[in-house]
Amino acid sequence: MSTSSPRIIVVDPQQKLYHLVRAAMELMDRRPRLIETYSGDDAMLELRAVAPDLLISSQTLLEASSGTILALMAKREMAALPVIVVGEETDPELDAETIAQSPFQYLRRPMAPETFIRALRIALDGPEAAPRDASPEEIIPVPPLEYTDSLQKIMFDLMRNVNAMAVILADRNGKVIGYDGAAGYVDRDLFAAALAPGFGNTIKMLPALGDQPRVLKYYDAERSTVFGLSLGLHHFIILVFDRNAPPTALGNVKRYGSTAITEMLELIGEVAFDPKPSSPALHHKPEPHAKRKTRTQDMRAVTSAAAAPTVEKPVMPSSVVTQRPAAQSPAPQSPAAQPIADFDPSLFDGLDSVDLQQAEAMFDPDKLAESALALAPESRITFDDALMQGIIGDIDE
Repeated sequence: MSTSSPRIIVVDPQQKLYHLVRAAMELMDRRPRLIETYSGDDAMLELRAVAPDLLISSQTLLEASSGTILALMAKREMAALPVIVVGEETDPELDAETIAQSPFQYLRRPMAPETFIRALRIALDGPEAAPRDASPEEIIPVPPLEYTDSLQKIMFDLMRNVNAMAVILADRNGKVIGYDGAAGYVDRDLFAAALAPGFGNTIKMLPALGDQPRVLKYYDAERSTVFGLSLGLHHFIILVFDRNAPPTALGNVKRYGSTAITEMLELIGEVAFDPKPSSPALHHKPEPHAKRKTRTQDMRAVTSAAAAPTVEKPVMPSSVVTQRPAAQSPAPQSPAAQPIADFDPSLFDGLDSVDLQQAEAMFDPDKLAESALALAPESRITFDDALMQGIIGDIDE
């Protein structure tokens, strides 16, 4: 997932949540891909087609079901999917115990904008991204980390070399970024959320530890053995062993883990040890908002000289569509002008005497057609011949 351009499904038959989510994401310097649907059935189809990063639904839907039921269905389909349900003043109020035990966040209008933004931060960046007792100045953003094939290969080799059951990549906000091995048999989110605060507090220990610290955490218990390796200041690796690990596990993790962490840090770069990284949105090129075609939006193609005029395309019947920016093509390189030998400037002296009306008549369509009909039959060519000979270009039907 890209932290600066998450894919968010918005479910609201009243079409109110879409603008609320878009405004909140702009305040967070995010450029989301918003998929707006009107029913729970459409939302589930979108969810199964392409896995989203977040689902936001109103409590009241068109169907007999509600937003809370849709949230449970979505969590059954994707257990790790964050879900936010927004209720109106007219919706029944849920008690505190039900909200605490629900696998989704429940908000109810009227609510302060800060409350909704905090819910978005927790859903997209993890529970540690917006602690209740922290001021905005104390919230340090986590730099984005794409789970590339190169990182996955290093993690897989590490897991194989130490004979671990699973390997998990997470950030200090408790967000799982990637995993390999038999990670489906362990609670990845629980491990990530539990270990995140310890690795996140490494930033506070820099004055005593020094720059670029390496951290190793070790948990040995009856059901499983867990190792945690810091990947800079903002991410960490979790190695999970089934039941008790062999006596050589600690030495192997230190040996192979050090090599793997070094290789991964080379791919991540200096931002891995930056104690105050910039906002995640600054590390990615902003992507346009995904919008429905029933809401047209002018788009301008970028050219080398000036912006081309806006062309509004006809609206096609479709419920949801992702808007894409116009492609940018490099400006053609003009050949260097070459002087003409023996050029006589007096050739332009006679332009003032030219009859422009006669010049325009030369390209009159009716006169051109009469001239073409006056040709001998053997001199005429068909429309297909003109296409084959390149006299006229291809015509889109």
